[in-house]
Amino acid sequence: MQTRIEGCPQALLFRGATPLRSDAFTRPVGPRQSEAGNSMVRSWSVGASIGGAALAVTLLAGCGAGGDDAAASPSSTGSAGSSGTASATTEPSPGETPADYVPASLDGPAQNVPKPVLPELAKEESRDGAQAFLDYWSDAMWYAYQTGDTSHAREIISPACEVCIQELGEVEQAYKAGQWLTGGRQQLELQDFAITRAADGVYKPVVKYRNDEVQLIDASRIMDTVPPDPNFNEPIQVYMDYSDGSWVYITMAPLSGG
Repeated sequence: MQTRIEGCPQALLFRGATPLRSDAFTRPVGPRQSEAGNSMVRSWSVGASIGGAALAVTLLAGCGAGGDDAAASPSSTGSAGSSGTASATTEPSPGETPADYVPASLDGPAQNVPKPVLPELAKEESRDGAQAFLDYWSDAMWYAYQTGDTSHAREIISPACEVCIQELGEVEQAYKAGQWLTGGRQQLELQDFAITRAADGVYKPVVKYRNDEVQLIDASRIMDTVPPDPNFNEPIQVYMDYSDGSWVYITMAPLSGG
């Protein structure tokens, strides 16, 4: 069974071992770091959400309706400058990951996954700060897929994003059920030279999104596969808020009026 959330760049629901059609895949969507760890790897991808329990897996959370109602308005305003084997997963760049890191595969979940670390730049209310935050969001989501630990992602995602919270819950349930995920890396790249708060006080910069294939594994068997988004070149909007020295991820949605 597959369900697409209306107006959501990426939202799919898959159950059991029913394979997902590549033509049904859309794009994803979904703050604060407190726990330090090893330096996080930087892959060419950034955060889609996937999770899986015995009965259901919600993929890609955080999608909005595409209108101004998709995000709450802060009071401040301003601007800032399936085959028999698991497919190969995108691995961290050499030299940026621990030597004992082991990617997830049919043999088992990933091991010794480096924890995401929020850089100081990601705390700045600027264009570069926003990109650094989105990179961290990518790391936090990837860490959740790789380990089932969603704490880092939950700290930087607005609780108003109900789909995001549900998504992270599915990830946790999958690992608690003895399942695991492969792949799942995503990337959000800002396309705007400068970012400015919208009239409702929320930042809505245009980004380009791309992601790696994700597979749900249970007892060394591929239960489901979500391929990369074929429309990654299409621009979309990410909704973000900035307050008290930190960014918050709200949602992602098609371009307004698009």
